[in-house]
Amino acid sequence: MNEDGTLTATQILAAASKILTDGGYRRIEGELGGKFSGASTRLFEDLYGLVGVMIFETWHELESSWPEAQGTFVDLISNYVTASDAKAWDAYIVLMTPAPMSPETNSQAADIRYDTSRVRKLVASGDELKSLGDVGRVLLPLLPLESGVEVQEREFILEQLPNLLSREGVPEGAVRAIVDAFVQQRALMECLMEYVSQK
Repeated sequence: MNEDGTLTATQILAAASKILTDGGYRRIEGELGGKFSGASTRLFEDLYGLVGVMIFETWHELESSWPEAQGTFVDLISNYVTASDAKAWDAYIVLMTPAPMSPETNSQAADIRYDTSRVRKLVASGDELKSLGDVGRVLLPLLPLESGVEVQEREFILEQLPNLLSREGVPEGAVRAIVDAFVQQRALMECLMEYVSQK
């Protein structure tokens, strides 16, 4: 961390890399190239999409360089996947900086986020990146959903029907005979008559 307790660009990039790989992404070796090659960029893919992560030291650098960075990323995608590959249509560029934004630049950040003309963008500044956990929050749209709810096997809904209708005064045995007939693909009225004759 910096002396003022803020995250460094290196920490943000390392956290983003770990979060994405833990989320099922694989790092693509190599960088974006040109002006954007080196320690400030990482490329990732999973079965469904591509992600370019770019860290800028200042907000001004991010704001002035993102169009060129996006162009480089799009060129890389076109060289890496064919237009018919689904990954070509599911690409994100993550633009982050440890530097805070001024109030005047909030609208610029929104403009970048909502510009989906070539790829979708996630944008975060030092105002939003106060801890390593905040990096994970920014990347949530790229990660698999974790409901935290264990889904148990549900009882076949028709098995609940006899009990439910018995509360309304319908004989449970009669309903069970009809349900069993339905499941066995037998004539409903015939099975109901068998039930009635056995009573």
